[in-house]
Amino acid sequence: MVEEEGMSPMMTTIFTVWNTFALITCYKTYKVTTSVLLCYIASLASADLMFTLLSIFDLIAFIFNGDWFGGNPVCKIQSFLIESCYTVSILTLVAISYERLKAVSLPVLARAQNRTTERTIILKIIWVIGIASCGPLLYAYYVKKDEETSDKSMCVNEYMGDLGRQIYYAIQAGLLFVLPLGFMIWTHVRIVQLLSRHVKTRNSVRRDNRDGLKQRKVTKMLAIVTLVFFICYGPFMVVRALRYFYVYNGDSVWRLAQIMIFGQAAVNPIIYCFYSKQFRFSFRDWLRCRFSTAETRKLRSSSTRSVSSSKSSQTFALNEFCAAPVNRV
Repeated sequence: MVEEEGMSPMMTTIFTVWNTFALITCYKTYKVTTSVLLCYIASLASADLMFTLLSIFDLIAFIFNGDWFGGNPVCKIQSFLIESCYTVSILTLVAISYERLKAVSLPVLARAQNRTTERTIILKIIWVIGIASCGPLLYAYYVKKDEETSDKSMCVNEYMGDLGRQIYYAIQAGLLFVLPLGFMIWTHVRIVQLLSRHVKTRNSVRRDNRDGLKQRKVTKMLAIVTLVFFICYGPFMVVRALRYFYVYNGDSVWRLAQIMIFGQAAVNPIIYCFYSKQFRFSFRDWLRCRFSTAETRKLRSSSTRSVSSSKSSQTFALNEFCAAPVNRV
């Protein structure tokens, strides 16, 4: 997917650490409350982490002046998986948008249902679709010798031919970028309308007001994650299409677009920490090498939640990272 990178080893390390931290936090919190939202965030973090790790091959090739070192099998698998990560990310964002719309429009139904197993199946289907849709890239990519310097190998996408690439990426851009973008814009606009309506009709009960604040906060966070994704990937999709249709052949804008998609891989965990108190607490514990205390908080908080744990988890499973307040150690 990416031919040459401007990503430094330091950036790779930072992106890897951030997304690993997000996965650890999701796992630790999920052991306390089986929130559906955590499953989707973990899917996003997994795709971003895999994207970052796979990009190390491109980074090494860039360091060695474009000479691909991994051989033909690695070229095919790396290019195939790195494109699959993008597809999984956008399909996961679509699923999150749908879940949020359903949670806001049908809150009673969302609270009554506890379908974590069903959502797990949906995530598996998302990964299967993401991998299957990128299957042609296993054929398209291969390693060839540079025509100018025969001693240099390059991982390129040429087996499809010009027309094949144009058709494949045009379909991909339409089905896996434009349509999801339109759907997510519609869902977030609809969510804002519903939340505004709820604010006007909600009674001045403290619990209702608190629930409304949680709804708006999580919705705002997910809207920002979606916006950042399309801001970072939009230029890349446009420039790549222009290159494959031979409208633009420059390098400066192309490299900038590539750097932007790497930035997106690190921005999401920062957004989670900014909007989620649980992520901030976990990050603080992580910095203090006290991440294991999450288990202690779980045991201590379980006694205070023994009466209302099931009700609370169903009520806030789609609204919060954590179903109930977590006692601090």
